[in-house]
Amino acid sequence: MCIKSIILSGMLSAIATSVCCADTLTVANNGGTVGTAQREAFFKPFAQVSTNTVVEDTFNQELAKLRSQIETGNLLWDVVSLTAINEATACEEGLIEKIDWSAYFAPKDFEGAGGFSECSIPNNLVSGGLVYDAAAIPASSAPRTWADFWNVQKWPGKRGMLYRAEQTLEVALMADGVAPADVTRILSSEGGVERAFRKLQELKPYIKWWKSGDESIRDILSGEVAMTFAWNGRVATANRSNNRKLQIVFEAGHVSGAQYFSVMKGTPKRPAATDLIKYSSSPTAQADYSRRIDYAPANAKAFALLGPETVATLPKDHLDKASFQSGKLYTEFWMNNGDALLQRFLTFAAQ
Repeated sequence: MCIKSIILSGMLSAIATSVCCADTLTVANNGGTVGTAQREAFFKPFAQVSTNTVVEDTFNQELAKLRSQIETGNLLWDVVSLTAINEATACEEGLIEKIDWSAYFAPKDFEGAGGFSECSIPNNLVSGGLVYDAAAIPASSAPRTWADFWNVQKWPGKRGMLYRAEQTLEVALMADGVAPADVTRILSSEGGVERAFRKLQELKPYIKWWKSGDESIRDILSGEVAMTFAWNGRVATANRSNNRKLQIVFEAGHVSGAQYFSVMKGTPKRPAATDLIKYSSSPTAQADYSRRIDYAPANAKAFALLGPETVATLPKDHLDKASFQSGKLYTEFWMNNGDALLQRFLTFAAQ
């Protein structure tokens, strides 16, 4: 057995203890630019200090893929990246390991991203918002609200929307005039779901559904859609790598939530998987990740390591316009209604 210690922020930290030599860890994440940023900021550096090789797989948040692995005992993954509601569901169903992350990090450092759950630790804060191409729509006539997004007469063309009930229903309510801070309360109240679907129905003939973050960006870069709902990190990365002028309108309201790193239930590589997540949650690794993809770090200590030009791309000055994917009301609503709403949404989208 190889035991190696590494230096983090000037202090000796036994992040990579109890790790087998030349072991392989499989991580399931969202792929695309997210996967690339995690590879460069987390997986490659961890492999250099721990003697573990990290293999990546793409996961589009279909919980059935986790359930089937647990039910059959055929584990394909060791670490998985989950949205807040999928993390809560997976933890309750016993699909991921229960780990006390406060044994490794100060809870207050992660409170801004939702804090630790019984099973998992937040990895970053992702914000999805209204995106348009400033090269095609001048600033003087740019959309400023979700009502503008719905206005296909003033701004003709298709609209890109996430092929998922979660986030999409929230956006529909913002387009119907609900303040971002009130979205979860309205959605979970009597008539809230019906209201969201009615608003979606208005735009449906113009919607092009996307299933991955890469697809959302490809569609607007190619001009296939005039505007899209997209995640802020994807937008910033596309602008840098393609020299484009995509703009995300945070002030219109945005859906913001943490992605969580979790250890798959029953993996024989739990110690190494835990070490990988610990490394990825350190301030140094978190800051490196934010520089690469412009998602806000989950570990608040990472902000001190970021320059003002990077912080400027994050939604920290628009958090009053966020519909947060966190809190007891949000979690209970989606855990109790998520499967039924997904089926209803899929039927709605297919009609």
